[in-house]
Amino acid sequence: MKVVVGCLYHETNTFNPILTDIHDFVLAEGEDAASRLAGTEVFRENGIEVIPSIYATALSSGIVKKEAYRYFADKFISTLKQNPDIDGIWLHLHGAMVVEEIGSGELALVKEIRECVSLEIPISLTMDIHGNIALDYYKYINIVKAYRTVPHVDQLEVEKETAQLLVDCLKNNTKIKPAFTRLPMIIPGEKALGKSEPLRSIFEKLYEIEKIKGISTASFFICHAWSDSENTASSIFVIPESEEYEELAEKVKGELADYVFSKRHEFDFDAVVLDPEESVERALNEQLKPVFISDSGDNTTAGAIGMSTLLLDLFKNKDLGDKKVLISAISDPAAYEKLNSYEVGEAVTVEVGTKIDENSQPILLEGTLKAKGDLLGYLNATSDKVGDVCTVSNGNLDLVVANRGESFITLNHFTRAGLNWKDYDIIVVKQGYLFNELSAVSKLDILSMTLGATYQRIEKINYQHVPRPLFPLD
Repeated sequence: MKVVVGCLYHETNTFNPILTDIHDFVLAEGEDAASRLAGTEVFRENGIEVIPSIYATALSSGIVKKEAYRYFADKFISTLKQNPDIDGIWLHLHGAMVVEEIGSGELALVKEIRECVSLEIPISLTMDIHGNIALDYYKYINIVKAYRTVPHVDQLEVEKETAQLLVDCLKNNTKIKPAFTRLPMIIPGEKALGKSEPLRSIFEKLYEIEKIKGISTASFFICHAWSDSENTASSIFVIPESEEYEELAEKVKGELADYVFSKRHEFDFDAVVLDPEESVERALNEQLKPVFISDSGDNTTAGAIGMSTLLLDLFKNKDLGDKKVLISAISDPAAYEKLNSYEVGEAVTVEVGTKIDENSQPILLEGTLKAKGDLLGYLNATSDKVGDVCTVSNGNLDLVVANRGESFITLNHFTRAGLNWKDYDIIVVKQGYLFNELSAVSKLDILSMTLGATYQRIEKINYQHVPRPLFPLD
């Protein structure tokens, strides 16, 4: 038996005005792609030949250019056409990709796949829990499971599970039709953390459902709130073991949907939530270190631009005393190029701020070039260099300037930038909820309610295309 494997992963923020292009993705092909996917091992252990296609992943960002989508989709479809005798397809997709002139990238891709292979060929998917699922999506696929951790640490585990489910499907020659429904609610990711209620109880419910005879797996998709699209809403999948359990899956789907929707008022922030000015004051008054401040309105892990200078301006105009502050990182390609023309240790004067919007006004910094380093990638690519950074010191304030938007989601991001996170009392990151490695060392997490493409107060966002009515908007 033969299975084609691949990955096309992008979470689109439609409020980010910068379109996402081919060069914004980390791309691997052939055996390099296969080795990055945990499902590969499962298939090979079961004697199934793996035919690798593409592994394309990018940090959340703006709407994907049609040409970029076509570039990656064509590569995957080409693999299918070159291998007409395949028995199954396994993919890792995000679920919230929006492509210009097309809409849902995932829906477009599975439709194209079905034009190449019959409905007899099962498709198994690993997906991000923040996916915005198109209403017709379920018609083209067979198996799907979303991550069950927020922040995400179980991607490889879920990849193995969906691979094993596909193996079982192929060996038992079963026909699987998923049960799907959409929920009339939208939840920002920072209000839905796996360690906190109600998501913790929802995850427990999913595990209980998977113990039911006839049910393979079940998923709750929170949604990606910063996408003004017709698919922006929470949703439910329940996957039966075979055709004879389809009615059961539909019943369980309805019960699960009712259970999750009944919890909608319980979703709330887990961190200390403060306005920007209050965030700075609270951090400066904290005795323990380090304090992490999430610049939540400019959260690049949810697709913001990463160019806001608001918190930089606030800290620059404060008496920091003996507090050491690091801001990591502001994207400004022009400022980066200027800094990179100097040697480490030299005095520099640089204006940081692209003026792309009202939150990225230029801030003048005079200081010393402290370090040069690498900018590492996002989920699925945290060991890949995706850009470059320079750090400028202005007294006790250090600023990392990057040549592209990104987020320091691991401690190694600081190391590869040429910095030691332990040197700082306060660290500002372009995130919402803190990623696990940072949360593990943080003494205080502050969610700063800054403005931007990932503004947390979604009730104030002027949505035009989301399906209405939708809690908490209506």
